[in-house]
Amino acid sequence: MTSDYNDIEEPITTAPPEVEKIIREVIRVEKENLHSDRPRGIKADILQIIKDAVK
Repeated sequence: MTSDYNDIEEPITTAPPEVEKIIREVIRVEKENLHSDRPRGIKADILQIIKDAVK
């Protein structure tokens, strides 16, 4: 991996496991929304990800 990639990944990989899981899930939802033919708001999805992590 390049240094730039490591710089981008560093906040994710050094976060506590619970936070890393939230970040990765939010990124996944964002990617799905970007590749969608009909982008939509994802606030509810992000809120659900956080609620699930807090349980």
